[in-house]
Amino acid sequence: MTPDNDLTTNEAEQIQLAREIGASLTDAFVGYVRGQVPFDDLSFGVYDALHDLYVVRSGEYELVDEDHDHDHRHDDVLDEQEDLAQEPHRHDRE
Repeated sequence: MTPDNDLTTNEAEQIQLAREIGASLTDAFVGYVRGQVPFDDLSFGVYDALHDLYVVRSGEYELVDEDHDHDHRHDDVLDEQEDLAQEPHRHDRE
C-alpha cells in the first residue's frame, strides 16, 4: 500500500469510509457493554458493517449528498406512507 499522501482520491475516500464504519462499530460495542444495545441488534449491526465494508472495498457504491434527499414535499411523503399502509389519505378523510 502507498503512503497516505500518495493515495488516489478513491482510495482516500475508501479509507475514510472504513474509518467511519469502524467508529460506528466502536459506538455499537460501547452501547452493548453499557446495556443500551441488545446482542441481537449488535450482531446484525456487525454483519451490516462488514457488508458495507465489502461494498466500499469493491468500489460498487455511490455517495449521496444527504441534503438532497430532503428536497421532497412533506405532503408527498405522507401520501406515500398512507399508500404503503393502505390507509386513506388525510386530505380524503376531511
